[in-house]
Amino acid sequence: MSEEQHGRQGLPVHFFLQPSAITLERALTLDPDRDWTDLRRAREVWIVQTWHRLCRAGYRPTLSDEAPRTGIIVYHKEDQRVLLKRLPRGATPVLVGVRADFRSCTYADFEILQNGYYADGRRLFFVPHWPQPGLIPRDPQRGERIERIAYKGYVGNLAQEFRSERWRQFLSQQNMVFEDDAVLDEAFDHPIQTRFHDYREVDLVLAVRPGETKTKPASKLVNAWLAGIPALLSPDYPFEELRQSPLDFLAIHNLAEAQAAVLRLKRETGLYRAMIEHGRLRGAEFTVEKIAQVWASLLFTIIPSLALKHPSRYYGETRRGFRHLWRKAARSS
Repeated sequence: MSEEQHGRQGLPVHFFLQPSAITLERALTLDPDRDWTDLRRAREVWIVQTWHRLCRAGYRPTLSDEAPRTGIIVYHKEDQRVLLKRLPRGATPVLVGVRADFRSCTYADFEILQNGYYADGRRLFFVPHWPQPGLIPRDPQRGERIERIAYKGYVGNLAQEFRSERWRQFLSQQNMVFEDDAVLDEAFDHPIQTRFHDYREVDLVLAVRPGETKTKPASKLVNAWLAGIPALLSPDYPFEELRQSPLDFLAIHNLAEAQAAVLRLKRETGLYRAMIEHGRLRGAEFTVEKIAQVWASLLFTIIPSLALKHPSRYYGETRRGFRHLWRKAARSS
């Protein structure tokens, strides 16, 4: 095992989690690919899964609901307030906040972003979202048939017109069906009730947001590539950021453009197969192994080097913020 894998090349890395949807014991023992429905909240998806993936890759980060005095602490934006309260007085960790769908992690020395829109490679780093755990790709025996189009996501993240009778009637005329595989509730006290991982009988992936966003990951595109399925997607920044070819995905803004894309795929000989083959090549860039390498390089090499060479530049403000919080806590005690 390399020095980097031991964590001796840089700083010890600790993942902080305030459990809510699952217990800490469950977080430490689950298998992301088998138990992915337990990873309901973003904090578990980002923190628990990343810790497991790095451990499997041979690294030695730690995970708990406690905050060490030194080293690198990786946390989710939602847990920032709890983390700051649990830092020992005089602690000098390097804080790495996962912003996810939220605004900036105020007290973080460095931040992890879901796409590259705000990334600067100095304090703000783009790390691709993990692909769908336990993903089962499309059955190759389906060939080039186009019979089932699926949306896999949260119910509010699909434009309403794609749940209309007009859309279903169009698909029926094309001998197709719509699989609306959506999370319908926001409760976190039970596992996700979806088939996000199962693409065996899916022929097209659909994802059209009701509004533009610059904060989301490109997960639906990457999952489609890995599943071996062409995707019809709204041209949001996260998808366009990854676009290198017209074969990456078909951009659609609305129902009419989605209908035209479906008809094109059915009529244009070779396009469907070409998109599948191209997607396999692109998906190879976003495997679990490749993303684990990105995380490892960032946490065990890049961030330690930046923090140790330029401590005042990167976490001077954070230290002052800690002192303010400690004084505030002392006055209220």
